[in-house]
Amino acid sequence: MIEPALRDRLTAVYTTWLERDDFGARYVEVLGPQGTSVTSVRQFLEELLRLSSGPNAQFRRPAALDHPDSTFMQLLASPLVTRAGPSGNVESVARQALCLAAIPRLLFEASGHQDRAEGDLQDRAELPMSSLGVGGHAFVRAIDDPDDRAGLADALMAALKSELGQRTIRSFFTVKLGGNGYRLWEPESRAPEGSGSALARHVVQTSAGGVIIDLKRYPDDEETQVRAYEWCAELREIAASALPDAVAYGMAYCFERREGMPVGGKWDLMTAADCLADVDLLQVNAFLEQHQDSESLIAAGDLVFVWLWERRHGARAGAGQACLRAALSDLRRRLRQVRTVVIDLKPYQYVVTGGSGMPTTLHIEKLEAVDRLQSFVDGLHLDEMVKGHCRYIVNRDLDDPKAAMRALGLAGLAQQGAPWLGDG
Repeated sequence: MIEPALRDRLTAVYTTWLERDDFGARYVEVLGPQGTSVTSVRQFLEELLRLSSGPNAQFRRPAALDHPDSTFMQLLASPLVTRAGPSGNVESVARQALCLAAIPRLLFEASGHQDRAEGDLQDRAELPMSSLGVGGHAFVRAIDDPDDRAGLADALMAALKSELGQRTIRSFFTVKLGGNGYRLWEPESRAPEGSGSALARHVVQTSAGGVIIDLKRYPDDEETQVRAYEWCAELREIAASALPDAVAYGMAYCFERREGMPVGGKWDLMTAADCLADVDLLQVNAFLEQHQDSESLIAAGDLVFVWLWERRHGARAGAGQACLRAALSDLRRRLRQVRTVVIDLKPYQYVVTGGSGMPTTLHIEKLEAVDRLQSFVDGLHLDEMVKGHCRYIVNRDLDDPKAAMRALGLAGLAQQGAPWLGDG
């Protein structure tokens, strides 16, 4: 029988997972097959949508999934009808996927292999058993007794219902507004202090406020045929404000050129993009994959990528575009060969996921938001600002390290196989 102190400890850890909708995803690779399953409610919903779609659907789609303003509790109570007929309700599937299957990961975290301190994962030694209230005995690595597992799963399901039951289906596919007024931006969005070589800070005055533009060069200690730059622009209507009213962050890639043509090739570009963060590499990869004329664009000039562009909630209209335009004007003066602006076209209020992984009505809303965003950016005429082109990408991989490693590996294989631009 599981001791009450251990059950309470596991339930407390599980509750912290519920707060961020992350059921120990970081432990899946460590634990192997026993740790695999969906690792968030959103993933669980995506699986329900996938398994209830198309001619080979395994069960009838619960009505709550087609009405995103339904609550998660209403979905759990929905009947589950398979090809063979009624088979309980959705709660039974959720209990298996989000409670029983999570137990190995839960034990792994609660045993002290990793702990969350001030929002960051930090390695540490295993907690002393007295702190877990288990009498000094070796911490339980697995719960093999079926009754014990079932009892713990019931406690976890009760916590799941209490914490998330009244959330709407929609809420798992949207990004909440943070306390700072932004959905994505936070001060930590910048590269760490000491990385790269900081160039002169510029300040550009606009009708919406002053824009501070910082530029860093990477790498600064070696010869390279493609030089990467990180740029960060922040607009403040009141210069002394702690929070910016709008931000625009991104990367620029400048090629060494001979007689106007780039010396570096795809591999050099991918390597330059990999110098800072996976998201930069994946944005470059999306650009190369989604634009057949990427080679000719690079031949014509250098690239500026916009990966974060956001206006603070409540800030005056126009602050966002003023910030971006000021940044591009400044970059164009500093990096004179820039001819193409690349925008990651995603509405920040929605979680990035494929159409098959979202309720239909939400997917339609998202597509409409993308259309509005593209029309808005079209109206800014950014191509004219750089005397070249403005192109859109969709980086569906975000900052996934596995996707980044795969993209870099494929680029390396291509580098050995065929010339590209200046390669070979």
